[in-house]
Amino acid sequence: MTEKKKLWEEAKSSVVRGETLSLGPYFSQQVKHQTRHLLFVLARYKFAARLLPEARPLKVLELGCNEGLGGLMLIERGHQLTAVDFDDAAIESAKRVFGDSGINWICDDFLGKTYGAHDAVVSIDVIEHIDGSEEDRYMRTVVQNLGPHGFAVIGTPNDSASQYASKASQIGHVNLYTHDRLSKLMNRYFHQSFLFGVNDEVVHTGFYPMCHYLMALGCSPRENPLPND
Repeated sequence: MTEKKKLWEEAKSSVVRGETLSLGPYFSQQVKHQTRHLLFVLARYKFAARLLPEARPLKVLELGCNEGLGGLMLIERGHQLTAVDFDDAAIESAKRVFGDSGINWICDDFLGKTYGAHDAVVSIDVIEHIDGSEEDRYMRTVVQNLGPHGFAVIGTPNDSASQYASKASQIGHVNLYTHDRLSKLMNRYFHQSFLFGVNDEVVHTGFYPMCHYLMALGCSPRENPLPND
């Protein structure tokens, strides 16, 4: 073995553990055929993960976890995660692939359910799939799973970019939000809320109508939501 090859094998062995994964069908499709979109999705989770403080481990609830890949980013700093989705095949995949991660996987229709008082709730690419008539029920579910000083991170495509969405997205996205509508919704349920725009993998505070995606941060849930204007 040459010295170059020896150094390479030594470096490789320090980061590669010899493990392989057989991902579920959704993320397998993403990796093989929609890699760029997968990067965008993971960037949203990275932003949410960065909002979880390092000072102490938090109790985190993810509503709508799909096959669970993003949840790995939410536990990187030692946080305790409960992840819920109503798709039984997705949850079975998460348990099979990431069963040793320490994440508590639950198959359930989470609307109206409580899973305890959490420090943070994360729900990415979910609210646009919730019918508008269930909007308040969804938000009440988020709030009732938070402690008094908890916060929520909600991510959703921007309605202003819907004309560029794929046919599959247009079928599945039954309740899209503009920045103004999402901001008003968050203000109804949280004492403080903040809105960020996302284009591809970049989170910013630019001109909202030109953002492809929106990330909302709501802090300190209200005991009772404000009236809907």
